[in-house]
Amino acid sequence: MIWRDDISFEGLSEKINDWYKDNEFELCDPPIGAQYALDLIFKVLVDDKEHYPYLTTMPESIDQTNSIMLDLILRKYSRKYRKHLRKIRNSN
Repeated sequence: MIWRDDISFEGLSEKINDWYKDNEFELCDPPIGAQYALDLIFKVLVDDKEHYPYLTTMPESIDQTNSIMLDLILRKYSRKYRKHLRKIRNSN
């Protein structure tokens, strides 16, 4: 997948530093958008190792691409999700 430069650990650090710079004293964590969070999680956990170039070439909406990314993350890291999929597959 082709990633923007800010979808990285450096980009995350920059977002956090910018947020703290504008707020003198905050007791809470900086806000990070859900799309940015999903993109970074997918890039670090899945795409850096397996490379999914078709996710940026398919003419689908962002929500459709998000569902593919979520499915790939869950298939790789969630035993409960894989058991759930087997259960569904075996019941048909």
